[in-house]
Amino acid sequence: MRTIILLLAVLAIAACDKEEHSSAESESVEQHKQVGITWFDGSVEQAFAKANAAGNPLFLYWGAVWCPPCQEIKSTVFKSQDFINLSRLFIPVYLDGDTDQAQAWGEKFGVMGYPTMIVFNPTAEEVTRIPGGIDIDRYNSVLELSLNKMRPTSQLVQYALTNPDRLDKDDFYQLAYYSWDQDTGAVPEGTDKTELFRVLAARAPKGELSARFYLNYLVVAARKLEDDVETAGELDASDIHDRLTAILSSDHLTLACWDTLAYYPDELLEMPIFDDDQKQLLDSLWVNSVFTLRDDASLSKAEKMSGWLPRLYVATREDKLLDSDIQEKLRKELMSIDEDTADAYERQSVISRMSYVYRQAGMKKDAKELLQAELNRSASPYYFMSGLASMTEKDGEFTEAIDWSRQAWENSTGQATRLQWGASYVRALIRMAPDDIALITSASISLLAEFHESQALFSGRNFRTLRRLNRQLLDWQDEQQATEFTFQTRVEEMCSQQLADSQEEENCKSLFVEEAVAQAS
Repeated sequence: MRTIILLLAVLAIAACDKEEHSSAESESVEQHKQVGITWFDGSVEQAFAKANAAGNPLFLYWGAVWCPPCQEIKSTVFKSQDFINLSRLFIPVYLDGDTDQAQAWGEKFGVMGYPTMIVFNPTAEEVTRIPGGIDIDRYNSVLELSLNKMRPTSQLVQYALTNPDRLDKDDFYQLAYYSWDQDTGAVPEGTDKTELFRVLAARAPKGELSARFYLNYLVVAARKLEDDVETAGELDASDIHDRLTAILSSDHLTLACWDTLAYYPDELLEMPIFDDDQKQLLDSLWVNSVFTLRDDASLSKAEKMSGWLPRLYVATREDKLLDSDIQEKLRKELMSIDEDTADAYERQSVISRMSYVYRQAGMKKDAKELLQAELNRSASPYYFMSGLASMTEKDGEFTEAIDWSRQAWENSTGQATRLQWGASYVRALIRMAPDDIALITSASISLLAEFHESQALFSGRNFRTLRRLNRQLLDWQDEQQATEFTFQTRVEEMCSQQLADSQEEENCKSLFVEEAVAQAS
């Protein structure tokens, strides 16, 4: 029971790490301490040293204050006494993306985004990454297994590829609830994931584990089809139809696979392998199964709303408008959830998902009004300002879109967060006001000016933001013949300050290679 509770805690954290915690200055660790969790008070190095000395696993939570799923966890799991008690069984480390050295650690651990939840064994070997979007009971089970067995996911993947007979039921469970989208090392480079998931689906115990692997297999296969439609001949449409029918006909399996079924109906239903009858049957079953289960007690408010997504996808496919009676039903249901959500942190997740559902329904006016009304309530209004910028840009309202993007940057806090939102503003200018060379120049240089110690600019998520922006600026500079543009010159100056043979210096060199290629072309 004790382990189960611990796993539950970790599960909650996992769902949350997508977007939790704090602005650079004061909100991060202190707020978590206020709700009773004893987050490790020291450096990451010290945390690993303590885990090693005590023989305890370490749980790393990497998040950001504006991240909606993180804020949902803060308002639920982190306030749970069960989680507070269980968190004492491991070394819990919270690493906010805006804090000192956070981006360097993020690069070391292969962290790609907020949130990321990683379990390490006492010797600092990564055991597993836990995804969001699964219910707390399953989070608990994943954590319990990782703590009890401490078999790294990378080892389990090797067994799956070379000797699957070595995998037992617990191993399959750990793999079935691994965060594959955040993997940076467990799956060897060049691995055919369709074959990996096909083997796992065939070998795993029948039921939810096999179903989860099978849906992973289908998602990878569907994406392969987008690049090479001729591979459709390798797929058995009748078998796939029957397997999907079996999963969607089971409430248990549908809920166990919610993180795929609610979010990927477009990719899977659009595979060019089904005949009209098969597609029609799957459409109906998919919509009804997920929609009917949206009020299940195991789902959070945000996940309950996601139960609408397959229905909206099918109803609005081929640019069809949603019937007015369905619009009214959706509006009434979402407004009820809005009124029932008073906690500021939970609202960050609920309002974000609500806006997305409205947009999927084609109800842009509702989505826009929702976000505008939330600006005065949210602790991170810039997150919603960026949503308003995106919506107004899609409507061709470029002046308003640029203004919202600018406001989002100006209101954001924290070094990494401000770089992300500032880069988004510059890219918005490139798209919608490419002739304003002076404004694009001043805005891009202002981003660099905030990095008084330049090492953080060339680490982790910061560097990925910089690299993407640099590529777009190089293309823009060439198109506009902006010969006096000074962004790359300033970046080169900052690169010269990096330690020799450091990862930051290597990252810098890759930028110069891209610049040389762009100039040569």
